Amino acid sequence: MPMAFHHAGYVVGLFATVIIGLLCIYCMRILVRSEYELCKRKRVPSMTYPATAEAALLEGPVCLRRFSRFSIHIINVFLLIYQMGTCCVYIVFISENLHSGLQTFFDIKVDIYMTILLVPLILINYIRNLKYLTPCSTLANIIMFAGFAIILYFIFEEPLSFTNREPYGDVTNFPLFFGTVLFALEAIGVIMPLENEMKTPKFFMKPCGVLNISMGLIVAMYAALGFFGYIRYGSEIKGSITLNVPGDKLGIAVKILLAIAIFFTYPIQCYVAIDIIWNEYISHTLRSIVLS
Repeated sequence: MPMAFHHAGYVVGLFATVIIGLLCIYCMRILVRSEYELCKRKRVPSMTYPATAEAALLEGPVCLRRFSRFSIHIINVFLLIYQMGTCCVYIVFISENLHSGLQTFFDIKVDIYMTILLVPLILINYIRNLKYLTPCSTLANIIMFAGFAIILYFIFEEPLSFTNREPYGDVTNFPLFFGTVLFALEAIGVIMPLENEMKTPKFFMKPCGVLNISMGLIVAMYAALGFFGYIRYGSEIKGSITLNVPGDKLGIAVKILLAIAIFFTYPIQCYVAIDIIWNEYISHTLRSIVLS
């Protein structure tokens, strides 16, 4: 987020982050509301993202109904690209922070850390029930809050200065800002699986429900971290703010803590991709082979 603010400037970055966050929340609510309405019409308890799109097209204008079946594959492809891309970024984040935090103890390259992480990441993805992933997510959230607190300590350790900090960035860099913020805030692929597997789904969409409160906190935290992180480090900011913190014991601790937090968040991001690949394509192919 501080790198995103470096591209957009601290004034544009702050307001644009809030606007993008509100748009994300609004789109998520539209998606879930559409699922509720289509479930009533189809008389089914729940629907997946692609199934919702197919049902929406079938209920929509006549000219669009012929695209309903094709829309499933389009959405699956885009979800796979997004979720797998997110997982790749997570692996890079974990590896770079482990490398930066442990380089005084182990002289290991980043790609070696990626290789070492391969087996644990494969094993944790064998947990295919979101309810069983809840403890991992809770632990990751606790560690994430602790990491944010330590980063804020480093940011406010000395008085902040707006000297050489740009309020407005170059227009040509705004796509980088937009993409970074959207990547940080957006979780459209996991919204419906989370809502479908909640014990009390009705609390998901309430004005003070799960979606509004969680996304509101995320937008506020990310906007604050991006703003103050950029003001602290300016043009010297790196791809992850953890790489800018000092190399003392506390700095090493925050890098390792956030690497662990992202590790436990990884299976939730990968859940959608595995679900699509296995349930939508591989299992059907295997079933056809067995039956033939």
